[in-house]
Amino acid sequence: MMNFLRTKLRFLIWFVAIIFASGLFLMGGRAIGQNWITNIMPLWLLVQMPGCARSAGIIMKVGNYNVKIDEYKRIRENNIALARQQHGENFDTYTANVDFTAMAIESITKYALLLQEADRRNIYISKGEIEEGKRAFPYWVPTEVRSRVMPYPYYLMSRPDGVFDPDRYSDALELYGKITPKDFSKEVENGLRIARLKDLLNQSAMVTDLEIQQEYKKRNVKATIKYVETRYGDFTEKAEIDDAELNDFFQENMLNYKTQDRVSISFIKIDPKQLERTIDISSERVANYYRNREKDYSEPEKVKASHVLVEAGASASEEDKVKAKALAEEILKEARNPAAILSALADKYNKEPFKVKYENLRSFERGKMEPAFEQAAFGLPVGDIGGVVETNYGYHVLKVESKTPARTKLLEEVRDEIVRKLKKEQAVQEARQKADDIQYYIMAEQDLQIAVDANPELNLKITETGLFSKTETIPKVGAYYTYRDISEEAFKLKKEEISNLVEIKTPNNAVLGYYIFKLVDKKAGGLPKLEDVKNSMLQDLRVEKARKLAMEAAKKIMATRDPADGLDKLAEKNDLKIGESEPFALSGNGYMSGKPFSLNSKTIMLKAFAMEIDEIAGPFEGSNGVYIIQLVGQEEFDSEKFAGAEEEKKELRNQLLQQKQRKIFDTWYQKLRLNVKIKSFIATSS
Repeated sequence: MMNFLRTKLRFLIWFVAIIFASGLFLMGGRAIGQNWITNIMPLWLLVQMPGCARSAGIIMKVGNYNVKIDEYKRIRENNIALARQQHGENFDTYTANVDFTAMAIESITKYALLLQEADRRNIYISKGEIEEGKRAFPYWVPTEVRSRVMPYPYYLMSRPDGVFDPDRYSDALELYGKITPKDFSKEVENGLRIARLKDLLNQSAMVTDLEIQQEYKKRNVKATIKYVETRYGDFTEKAEIDDAELNDFFQENMLNYKTQDRVSISFIKIDPKQLERTIDISSERVANYYRNREKDYSEPEKVKASHVLVEAGASASEEDKVKAKALAEEILKEARNPAAILSALADKYNKEPFKVKYENLRSFERGKMEPAFEQAAFGLPVGDIGGVVETNYGYHVLKVESKTPARTKLLEEVRDEIVRKLKKEQAVQEARQKADDIQYYIMAEQDLQIAVDANPELNLKITETGLFSKTETIPKVGAYYTYRDISEEAFKLKKEEISNLVEIKTPNNAVLGYYIFKLVDKKAGGLPKLEDVKNSMLQDLRVEKARKLAMEAAKKIMATRDPADGLDKLAEKNDLKIGESEPFALSGNGYMSGKPFSLNSKTIMLKAFAMEIDEIAGPFEGSNGVYIIQLVGQEEFDSEKFAGAEEEKKELRNQLLQQKQRKIFDTWYQKLRLNVKIKSFIATSS
């Protein structure tokens, strides 16, 4: 009768079976290693027994690479932390539909496959290279290794006198890198092996002069068009639809409106926030917490600097680098004048053949900038301008604006923060305990109301969601991505059956609440009846007819056009607005910015580059309407300008080379992946 008890019983049966199987092995005199379960049991069986997989220490297997639970958690948490660094306060918006579980699985899979290929090719790294890799981390790191170790402040590895300190190194890795020194060394070694493997794969990539010329033309040869538009929206109300048309449309498009299975639940939520209000945290407990984690409240030394950069990247020739450095030296001489303004100097010297730019940087700590730039900034007194600094970006003239010394926040500064944290942690613990108790009450009586009546202090209430499909937002609960466990559990239940306790967490493992619910209703999906989808079908059919009417109107305009009329005259005769694009190059998206309105059509963009000046063509469908166009300007390919554009050609060569290398690698990797057996015991949304 009760799903909860059946689940416990199944676990007990499996537990006994495991013990029995283990006994047989031991009686046979065979040694049982940590990974024996994954080697002897089929995947479907292990997936049904997550406890067994955990006891083996393995939750994923890629070829002969075994993935431990700690490794998976570290990668997933690092991906979340990196996303937080990238998006800041917009993290929730940008990652609403990001599946960090699937991301971690794919990251581990690629890492494991590349390492096994490196083994097959006998790619090894020397101890000296590993030590150099540690010092240069993370600047050289390939994308496949980026989430393996969190970047950390490198200055923490050494004492104030610059001497390497093993204890500081270990602490820095544990606190910021979330990894032990031994594991970090191994990650650096593996990262270098993967980088070398990719270098070998990339050797076959080549870019010809003709390819560079074609890409140059694509980016620099531009067209300008005028256009008139018959908008789809102007014909929506004119699109008349009778019952016969609607029925025909329904018969032809019925499969597009097929409905999914849907369920409705009534639920109660045990919310830790309700308990936070009743929890008091003593001053002694706050003080103990601060003492034990004082280093968590340390703030590193920071520098605020501004600089002028003469760009000369890795692709620049030695001759260009010499010239760029000489220009930076010239700027430096003027910058040392007390009245000099760096931004004005950047504007003065920003001319061919070098790009010169000014930047006023935010305060930064050690480990955030390139080593040479960082060393110069932290080594200069406030207000000083040092010598020219060379980095991978070019040559810098930098000025230190201010410095903030390293410090540890006082207890009084962080007291409120600690109180909030301790309240939240205790509230989650108490909420879990109460949720477990409530679950037993509900399971015994098969009634949610008993939990509401027995726990008035929790302000529990029973809420019914209404019908929802498996991957839809759950009404009155939240988005599927966050609450997928509720959806998965709901679709397993029979009508009137009570769920197991479901814990819901955010991507960074903050507990949102504990849910118990009953399945109220269940409706099977399938082909719809016309009356169920009539409104949406009417809307779709009206849009389709409006597009046809707009095209017919544009064709009529073209059919009655006087060949001597230009587009301006055509627009005037037909009371149409005329637009004109900005000069545009060929692009993949077909978007052309213009005034008073823009347009979006790959067909129009391609046609424009095949027309003669003043030629009129159309009509063509676009995203918002149907267009008749006239070519009014086109820049021809300038072979002399192309011949002299050495810097641009170098940049194009590098970009095309990187595109080819990515394509070679992606094709090779997909083929490699198809030939390797991958087992995963991790539940995903798919």
